[in-house]
Amino acid sequence: MQLPIAIGRRGLLVALGLACLAALVATLLATQLGGPASADAADHRDAPGLTPPGGDVRADINDVYAFQSPTNAGRTVLVMTVNGLTPADTPAYFGRGVPGVASSKAISYFFHVDNDGDAIAEVTYRLRFGKVRNGVQAFELRRNGRLLIPLGQGRTTAFDARPRSVSGGGARVFAGMSDDPFFFDLNGFVNIAKGLDAIGLDDDPANNAESFIGCASPRQDAFAGTNVSTIVLEVPDGQLLPASGRTASGASTTVGVWAATTLGGKQVDRMGRPAINTVFNPVSPLPPDTTGDSLKDTFNKAKPKDDQAMFRGEVVDTLEVLFSLNDAGGALGGADDPADDAMQIAGLADVLLPDLLTIDLTSDAGFLNGRKLADDVIDAELGLVTEGLVTTDCVGTNDVPFRTGFPYVGAVHG
Repeated sequence: MQLPIAIGRRGLLVALGLACLAALVATLLATQLGGPASADAADHRDAPGLTPPGGDVRADINDVYAFQSPTNAGRTVLVMTVNGLTPADTPAYFGRGVPGVASSKAISYFFHVDNDGDAIAEVTYRLRFGKVRNGVQAFELRRNGRLLIPLGQGRTTAFDARPRSVSGGGARVFAGMSDDPFFFDLNGFVNIAKGLDAIGLDDDPANNAESFIGCASPRQDAFAGTNVSTIVLEVPDGQLLPASGRTASGASTTVGVWAATTLGGKQVDRMGRPAINTVFNPVSPLPPDTTGDSLKDTFNKAKPKDDQAMFRGEVVDTLEVLFSLNDAGGALGGADDPADDAMQIAGLADVLLPDLLTIDLTSDAGFLNGRKLADDVIDAELGLVTEGLVTTDCVGTNDVPFRTGFPYVGAVHG
């Protein structure tokens, strides 16, 4: 990845340590607290040491989306991307989920849906892929074990070919490469405020003109021109809801969605909302729990039902650091009275965990109601975690237009 903005050595390390959601946050955590660079994007390569979960980029979930179909209000679209940061003109493929040679570890891709409020999947879609033949992979789709699209019917779209739609059992699937729908000014985050020099995060004063606060300077989407491997699954709403049509909470149309991947039958990655693991489980545990290993791998292998018990403490610790950035007299020019921080932090921790992308299937609203491809999740989350100190990265659209019809994602960079 090219970082065109001139920055000092420490600033470069800071930039690489950003994940997505509050790159300012990740910058301060990684530099002040001694953590090394940890990620590149929303959830790209979110295992410790800038490595993909399970050591395989094909199993590394970058982003998850869930939204009402723009062409049929009675259907819901679920999207998962892997193989992040793939350069243009470079084909990439899904991991083989149908065992081939004995030494290979099968990869499977899952969409999980909780429809009764217990953070446990009542509905699961599993996709498995076969060998690459002439740039195309066969795939199968199952819902709760029931075969919807058999291996002989499912086919991925070849690189730079017209998108192929495969239907079966009420589901419609696209699998293949597309533009990375995630957009984010990574470089601008390096200079998120002129105060970086004052607190030792950037030793190059020449770049202060690129201060991140304010949108006067041109902004660049750091993921423009890169591709991902994408699964788009569109299903009727009835497949996501319980047979009775009602959830335990009485809200009949609200579900929680997350994606997961398994390698050799063991879960290695999962994701609901953008950047939860990337930002809130730092490489080095925060005070008061400064000993032990990073919880990133543990989080990726865990289940949402256990999030509050296993990870709430780390989320609270991280939020305390983030909220302190906005305190009156702070290095970044905040003016907040921290008296109500503890209450806000507790409430936000309860929203962030369990890590589910919740969506009311009857609503076409975007994030935090699900997540549409065009939703500017960076702007939405920055304001939350910095108490309004930083509210935009000044990149509000993707580098290529999204399709108005299925599969909705932008065309691959060929």
